Amino acid sequence: MNAIKCAVPRKAGIKIRWLYLLFVVPAFLYHFFIVVIPSFETLFYSFFDWNGIGSPVYIGLGNFQEMLFKDNVLRLSLRNNLIWISIFITVPIVLGLFVAVLISGVKRPSVQMGLRTVYFLPYVLSASIAGKIWTSLMNPYFGIPKLFAMMGLTDLANVLWLGDTSIALYSVAFVSNWHWWGFVMVLLIAALQQIDPELYEAGTMDGCGKWSSFLHITLPGISPTLVFILGLSLMWSVTSFDFTWVMTQGGPAQSTELLSTWIYKNAFVNYRAGYANAICILQSAIVLGIFFINQVFRKKVEDYA
Repeated sequence: MNAIKCAVPRKAGIKIRWLYLLFVVPAFLYHFFIVVIPSFETLFYSFFDWNGIGSPVYIGLGNFQEMLFKDNVLRLSLRNNLIWISIFITVPIVLGLFVAVLISGVKRPSVQMGLRTVYFLPYVLSASIAGKIWTSLMNPYFGIPKLFAMMGLTDLANVLWLGDTSIALYSVAFVSNWHWWGFVMVLLIAALQQIDPELYEAGTMDGCGKWSSFLHITLPGISPTLVFILGLSLMWSVTSFDFTWVMTQGGPAQSTELLSTWIYKNAFVNYRAGYANAICILQSAIVLGIFFINQVFRKKVEDYA
């Protein structure tokens, strides 16, 4: 073995390492020019009054002062984001876990695969297509409300799912959850399959029922995946944009306005790109905070597991 190592010149080893790095260069350049440079530009222009086209005017912390003390829509957006977060760290995770456990118990592989495909299928659709489909279904003139009216369900027929300020956000969240939870389910099924079946056999021999096995074997076994999904759901909820914009564009009366939609409106509707960049900094700070907290928590869970 030593003879083989000595036979390979040191310079040849260095050349091989540089050859490996060449394969990384395209991805690095793409990330550098598409992600890194625009990120620094976002921070830079957040200190300017800029319409996105003309010459920027330096105003220091003016955008941040307006954002924190004067922008009532931003406060509304943060509140809506908190509601959105509370929905997406509970409903899809609980539903995905429940269905994942049921599907994992199906013995026939063909049936199990068929169920997994059916439940995962909505996630394959793009958000724009799914949003447009559900917008049509919720239309009061030819959608589901019309069907309710034909069935004589007057109360349900008169509900404006996307037009009522009290329920519009929950209607959009329902559609987004319909699209998202199948992905959560697939991740949890993969985690369940990693648990050693002998643990369940040992638990059965010790007198553990299904509920006890779930609490003391299943949950600890999939806890790293649950923490990962929780962090992903939190970060995704803060940056959510697609369904809200496609279905309501933040309306009615900004009842579905989120941070992302308010950033878009300021940048491309109000032509206040500098102010939009300042809100981006706030959004990025929230996401980074969630990421680092999730990493610490995930490390502790993995060490415990």
